[in-house]
Amino acid sequence: MRAGGGGVRAAAAGGGPDVTDSLGRILIVDDEKAVLDVLGEYFATQGYAVETASSGEQALEAAMRERPDLVLLDVRMPGIDGMEVLRRLRDHDESLAVIMVTANEDVGLARETLKLGAFDYVAKPFDFRYLDRAVAAGLVQGGARPSAPAATDGDDPWKRLALAVFRAARGMSATGRASTGERLESAVLDAMREVGAGRPHAASHRLADVERLLGIATELGDLPAASRTAIETAIAAARKAAGTG
Repeated sequence: MRAGGGGVRAAAAGGGPDVTDSLGRILIVDDEKAVLDVLGEYFATQGYAVETASSGEQALEAAMRERPDLVLLDVRMPGIDGMEVLRRLRDHDESLAVIMVTANEDVGLARETLKLGAFDYVAKPFDFRYLDRAVAAGLVQGGARPSAPAATDGDDPWKRLALAVFRAARGMSATGRASTGERLESAVLDAMREVGAGRPHAASHRLADVERLLGIATELGDLPAASRTAIETAIAAARKAAGTG
Protein backbone atom coordinates (compact mmCIF):
# COMPACT_ATOMS: atom_id res chain seq x y z
CA MET A 1 0.00 0.00 0.00
CA ARG A 2 1.12 3.53 -0.64
CA ALA A 3 2.00 5.83 2.19
CA GLY A 4 -0.78 8.19 3.13
CA GLY A 5 -0.38 11.73 4.31
CA GLY A 6 -1.81 13.23 7.34
CA GLY A 7 -0.70 12.33 10.84
CA VAL A 8 -3.11 11.82 13.63
CA ARG A 9 -6.25 13.82 13.10
CA ALA A 10 -9.83 13.97 14.31
CA ALA A 11 -12.53 13.10 11.80
CA ALA A 12 -15.93 14.68 12.19
CA ALA A 13 -18.53 14.99 9.50
CA GLY A 14 -21.02 17.83 9.72
CA GLY A 15 -19.45 19.07 12.93
CA GLY A 16 -19.31 15.51 14.34
CA PRO A 17 -20.30 14.44 17.82
CA ASP A 18 -18.45 15.48 20.90
CA VAL A 19 -16.41 12.63 22.38
CA THR A 20 -18.49 12.67 25.56
CA ASP A 21 -21.72 12.19 23.55
CA SER A 22 -20.44 9.65 21.03
CA LEU A 23 -21.21 5.96 20.71
CA GLY A 24 -17.54 5.21 21.35
CA ARG A 25 -14.03 6.28 20.35
CA ILE A 26 -12.60 4.57 17.27
CA LEU A 27 -8.97 4.85 16.16
CA ILE A 28 -8.61 4.10 12.43
CA VAL A 29 -5.11 3.21 11.21
CA ASP A 30 -4.21 2.95 7.52
CA ASP A 31 -1.42 4.31 5.35
CA GLU A 32 -3.88 5.07 2.54
CA LYS A 33 -5.43 8.51 2.94
CA ALA A 34 -8.48 7.54 0.89
CA VAL A 35 -9.27 4.71 3.32
CA LEU A 36 -8.86 7.03 6.32
CA ASP A 37 -11.13 9.61 4.73
CA VAL A 38 -13.88 7.13 3.82
CA LEU A 39 -13.91 5.25 7.11
CA GLY A 40 -13.39 8.39 9.18
CA GLU A 41 -16.35 10.17 7.64
CA TYR A 42 -18.53 7.06 7.67
CA PHE A 43 -18.10 6.36 11.39
CA ALA A 44 -18.26 10.03 12.37
CA THR A 45 -21.64 10.34 10.66
CA GLN A 46 -22.77 7.17 12.50
CA GLY A 47 -22.17 8.99 15.79
CA TYR A 48 -18.72 7.71 16.79
CA ALA A 49 -15.81 9.89 17.88
CA VAL A 50 -13.10 9.12 15.32
CA GLU A 51 -9.35 9.64 15.28
CA THR A 52 -7.12 8.54 12.41
CA ALA A 53 -3.45 7.65 12.11
CA SER A 54 -1.50 7.00 8.91
CA SER A 55 1.29 4.87 10.39
CA GLY A 56 1.93 2.32 13.09
CA GLU A 57 4.04 4.81 15.02
CA GLN A 58 1.23 7.38 15.05
CA ALA A 59 -1.29 4.72 16.01
CA LEU A 60 0.70 3.69 19.08
CA GLU A 61 1.22 7.32 20.07
CA ALA A 62 -2.52 8.03 19.77
CA ALA A 63 -3.55 4.89 21.67
CA MET A 64 -1.15 5.60 24.53
CA ARG A 65 -2.21 9.25 24.72
CA GLU A 66 -5.91 8.42 25.08
CA ARG A 67 -7.30 4.91 25.03
CA PRO A 68 -9.74 4.30 22.18
CA ASP A 69 -12.67 1.95 22.64
CA LEU A 70 -11.79 0.15 19.40
CA VAL A 71 -9.04 0.16 16.78
CA LEU A 72 -9.50 -0.51 13.06
CA LEU A 73 -5.97 -1.49 12.03
CA ASP A 74 -4.52 -2.09 8.57
CA VAL A 75 -2.44 -5.27 8.39
CA ARG A 76 0.18 -4.08 5.88
CA MET A 77 1.86 -0.71 6.44
CA PRO A 78 5.43 0.53 5.97
CA GLY A 79 7.51 0.89 9.14
CA ILE A 80 5.73 -0.71 12.07
CA ASP A 81 3.15 -2.93 10.41
CA GLY A 82 -0.27 -3.89 11.72
CA MET A 83 0.88 -7.19 13.19
CA GLU A 84 3.47 -5.44 15.38
CA VAL A 85 1.06 -2.66 16.34
CA LEU A 86 -1.45 -5.33 17.39
CA ARG A 87 1.18 -7.09 19.53
CA ARG A 88 2.13 -3.84 21.28
CA LEU A 89 -1.47 -2.78 21.84
CA ARG A 90 -2.33 -6.17 23.31
CA ASP A 91 0.76 -6.11 25.53
CA HIS A 92 -0.34 -2.71 26.85
CA ASP A 93 -4.08 -3.44 27.18
CA GLU A 94 -5.38 -6.88 26.32
CA SER A 95 -9.00 -5.77 26.73
CA LEU A 96 -8.75 -3.32 23.81
CA ALA A 97 -10.79 -4.51 20.82
CA VAL A 98 -8.80 -4.48 17.57
CA ILE A 99 -10.32 -5.24 14.16
CA MET A 100 -7.80 -5.88 11.40
CA VAL A 101 -8.31 -4.41 7.93
CA THR A 102 -6.91 -6.38 5.03
CA ALA A 103 -6.94 -6.76 1.28
CA ASN A 104 -8.63 -9.90 -0.02
CA GLU A 105 -5.30 -11.50 -0.87
CA ASP A 106 -4.19 -11.14 2.77
CA VAL A 107 -7.19 -12.85 4.39
CA GLY A 108 -4.97 -15.77 5.47
CA LEU A 109 -2.65 -13.34 7.23
CA ALA A 110 -5.61 -11.59 8.85
CA ARG A 111 -6.82 -14.90 10.26
CA GLU A 112 -3.43 -15.30 11.88
CA THR A 113 -3.99 -12.04 13.74
CA LEU A 114 -6.93 -13.64 15.55
CA LYS A 115 -4.37 -15.89 17.26
CA LEU A 116 -2.56 -12.74 18.40
CA GLY A 117 -5.72 -11.40 20.00
CA ALA A 118 -7.46 -9.44 17.24
CA PHE A 119 -11.22 -9.38 17.77
CA ASP A 120 -12.11 -9.77 14.09
CA TYR A 121 -10.97 -8.79 10.60
CA VAL A 122 -12.61 -7.13 7.61
CA ALA A 123 -11.50 -7.25 3.98
CA LYS A 124 -11.36 -4.53 1.36
CA PRO A 125 -13.55 -3.62 -0.46
CA PHE A 126 -15.67 -3.16 2.63
CA ASP A 127 -19.01 -4.79 3.33
CA PHE A 128 -20.32 -1.94 5.47
CA ARG A 129 -23.14 -3.99 6.97
CA TYR A 130 -20.63 -6.52 8.28
CA LEU A 131 -18.28 -3.71 9.32
CA ASP A 132 -21.08 -2.07 11.35
CA ARG A 133 -21.79 -5.30 13.21
CA ALA A 134 -18.11 -6.06 13.78
CA VAL A 135 -17.49 -2.60 15.24
CA ALA A 136 -20.57 -2.76 17.46
CA ALA A 137 -19.58 -6.23 18.67
CA GLY A 138 -16.00 -5.11 19.26
CA LEU A 139 -17.18 -2.15 21.33
CA VAL A 140 -19.25 -4.46 23.50
CA GLN A 141 -16.33 -6.87 23.87
CA GLY A 142 -13.98 -4.01 24.75
CA GLY A 143 -16.24 -2.48 27.37
CA ALA A 144 -18.09 0.23 25.43
CA ARG A 145 -21.71 -0.38 24.59
CA PRO A 146 -23.24 1.83 21.88
CA SER A 147 -26.48 3.65 22.66
CA ALA A 148 -27.17 1.98 25.98
CA PRO A 149 -27.28 3.01 29.64
CA ALA A 150 -24.09 3.00 31.66
CA ALA A 151 -23.55 0.02 33.94
CA THR A 152 -20.81 -1.99 35.52
CA ASP A 153 -19.67 -4.67 33.09
CA GLY A 154 -20.27 -7.53 35.49
CA ASP A 155 -23.84 -6.29 36.26
CA ASP A 156 -24.81 -5.34 32.71
CA PRO A 157 -27.36 -7.81 31.31
CA TRP A 158 -27.41 -6.09 27.92
CA LYS A 159 -23.69 -6.55 27.51
CA ARG A 160 -23.99 -10.20 28.57
CA LEU A 161 -26.78 -10.70 26.02
CA ALA A 162 -24.82 -9.07 23.20
CA LEU A 163 -21.71 -11.12 23.98
CA ALA A 164 -23.73 -14.34 24.09
CA VAL A 165 -25.22 -13.58 20.66
CA PHE A 166 -21.96 -12.43 19.08
CA ARG A 167 -20.04 -15.45 20.37
CA ALA A 168 -22.73 -17.83 19.17
CA ALA A 169 -22.84 -16.20 15.72
CA ARG A 170 -19.07 -16.31 15.36
CA GLY A 171 -19.13 -20.00 16.21
CA MET A 172 -21.53 -20.79 13.37
CA SER A 173 -20.54 -22.17 10.00
CA ALA A 174 -20.32 -19.67 7.14
CA THR A 175 -23.71 -20.88 5.88
CA GLY A 176 -25.32 -20.63 9.30
CA ARG A 177 -23.92 -17.19 9.91
CA ALA A 178 -25.25 -15.97 6.57
CA SER A 179 -28.72 -17.47 7.13
CA THR A 180 -29.37 -16.59 10.79
CA GLY A 181 -26.22 -15.40 12.58
CA GLU A 182 -26.08 -11.96 10.94
CA ARG A 183 -29.77 -11.37 11.61
CA LEU A 184 -29.33 -12.37 15.26
CA GLU A 185 -26.50 -9.85 15.65
CA SER A 186 -28.56 -7.10 14.03
CA ALA A 187 -31.62 -7.90 16.16
CA VAL A 188 -29.74 -7.73 19.46
CA LEU A 189 -28.07 -4.46 18.45
CA ASP A 190 -31.49 -3.01 17.55
CA ALA A 191 -32.77 -4.02 20.99
CA MET A 192 -29.80 -2.35 22.68
CA ARG A 193 -30.38 0.86 20.75
CA GLU A 194 -34.04 0.93 21.79
CA VAL A 195 -33.30 0.49 25.49
CA GLY A 196 -30.51 3.07 25.21
CA ALA A 197 -33.01 5.51 23.73
CA GLY A 198 -35.33 4.98 26.70
CA ARG A 199 -37.85 2.78 24.85
CA PRO A 200 -37.99 -0.43 26.92
CA HIS A 201 -41.19 -1.74 25.32
CA ALA A 202 -39.73 -1.32 21.84
CA ALA A 203 -36.63 -3.11 23.10
CA SER A 204 -38.85 -5.95 24.32
CA HIS A 205 -40.33 -6.30 20.83
CA ARG A 206 -36.79 -6.48 19.40
CA LEU A 207 -35.97 -9.21 21.91
CA ALA A 208 -38.95 -11.13 20.55
CA ASP A 209 -37.22 -10.96 17.16
CA VAL A 210 -34.09 -12.42 18.75
CA GLU A 211 -36.12 -15.27 20.23
CA ARG A 212 -37.81 -15.98 16.90
CA LEU A 213 -34.44 -16.11 15.15
CA LEU A 214 -33.10 -18.39 17.88
CA GLY A 215 -35.85 -20.86 17.09
CA ILE A 216 -35.10 -20.71 13.37
CA ALA A 217 -31.36 -21.12 13.94
CA THR A 218 -31.95 -24.14 16.16
CA GLU A 219 -34.33 -25.79 13.68
CA LEU A 220 -31.82 -25.29 10.87
CA GLY A 221 -29.04 -26.77 12.96
CA ASP A 222 -27.09 -23.49 12.93
CA LEU A 223 -27.06 -23.10 16.72
CA PRO A 224 -26.12 -25.64 19.40
CA ALA A 225 -28.61 -26.13 22.24
CA ALA A 226 -26.09 -24.82 24.80
CA SER A 227 -25.73 -21.52 22.92
CA ARG A 228 -29.49 -21.14 22.66
CA THR A 229 -29.89 -21.73 26.41
CA ALA A 230 -27.21 -19.13 27.20
CA ILE A 231 -28.90 -16.55 24.98
CA GLU A 232 -32.38 -17.27 26.38
CA THR A 233 -31.05 -16.83 29.92
CA ALA A 234 -29.46 -13.51 28.91
CA ILE A 235 -32.70 -12.37 27.24
CA ALA A 236 -34.65 -13.00 30.45
CA ALA A 237 -32.13 -10.93 32.44
CA ALA A 238 -32.24 -8.10 29.88
CA ARG A 239 -36.05 -8.02 29.98
CA LYS A 240 -35.97 -7.83 33.76
CA ALA A 241 -33.45 -4.98 33.64
CA ALA A 242 -35.65 -3.10 31.14
CA GLY A 243 -38.68 -3.58 33.41
CA THR A 244 -40.58 -5.65 30.86
CA GLY A 245 -39.74 -9.15 32.09
